[in-house]
Amino acid sequence: MADNNTTQQAVLDEMEAHAPQSMHPILEAAFKYSKQLIIAVAIIVGATAVYAGVTAYNAKAEVNAQATLGTILIQDQGQIKIDNLEDLLGIVPSSVKPAVQLEIAQACMTLGEYDKAADYWGQLIGNTDDDMQIVARLGKAKSLLLGGKAADAVTELKDLVGIAPEAFTVPAYRQLALAAEAAGDTAEALNAYKKLGETQVSDKPFIDYKISQLEAK
Repeated sequence: MADNNTTQQAVLDEMEAHAPQSMHPILEAAFKYSKQLIIAVAIIVGATAVYAGVTAYNAKAEVNAQATLGTILIQDQGQIKIDNLEDLLGIVPSSVKPAVQLEIAQACMTLGEYDKAADYWGQLIGNTDDDMQIVARLGKAKSLLLGGKAADAVTELKDLVGIAPEAFTVPAYRQLALAAEAAGDTAEALNAYKKLGETQVSDKPFIDYKISQLEAK
């Protein structure tokens, strides 16, 4: 260690002898803190390696989760499908959770488990945004309606039609009309059908019939 210090001092003396006086403090500081700088660089390199390792692990976990999800969708049906999907939901990375929640919600609706489906649609609403969130809210409203909770579906849909993009206007108002009718809310149902009548729908004669029917009440 003493020899190393001596060598470093000799190098410093040589550099100072050929450098302007104003540079001497800078050279001394560079040698003084060289060890700390080396340690700092080593820490940064180590942290980068750890981050790269974690990123690679997460990527592999995501690929494995997607593969398992695909296998369940192909091989399983009914309650077994739901059970396996719920097991998978508990272990997949957060990036895959929305896909699993979507499949559980749809599987529950297929089996007529509408309350459970509404719960998973709700989870999906919290994990997504933009168009997928609109789809999830429509799914929740439909589950509520099919589960005999028409008034709750109306509440969900009345809020949704005010913010849904144009591409979702027709399905949102169509569901609202059905839910409002089921809930006995004639005024809301009539308004929803009129909104549909203002759009380019393929079943306009039916929409016009529903409008005249509700107006006669």
